[in-house]
Amino acid sequence: HRVDRRQRQMCIRDRIDTAKRKLEYAIQKRISKVVFIHGVGEGVLKTELQYLFQKYPVKHYDASYQKYGVGATEVYIFQNP
Repeated sequence: HRVDRRQRQMCIRDRIDTAKRKLEYAIQKRISKVVFIHGVGEGVLKTELQYLFQKYPVKHYDASYQKYGVGATEVYIFQNP
């Protein structure tokens, strides 16, 4: 099942690239909060997102369960005045 593994890695990379573009857009447009829906599974995408967030001036935490259910991370973007 080597192909399945490679396809899964490419899919995760595509999702991380999309998240990076969306986060950079939010920073550029001075949007203060963004919610990323990663779903529930093995935690691979969530872990990769957390690694991505460390490279930016943000704070991230599990999003509201009542609002988004399980599998969402809210990102607060620090803004310069």
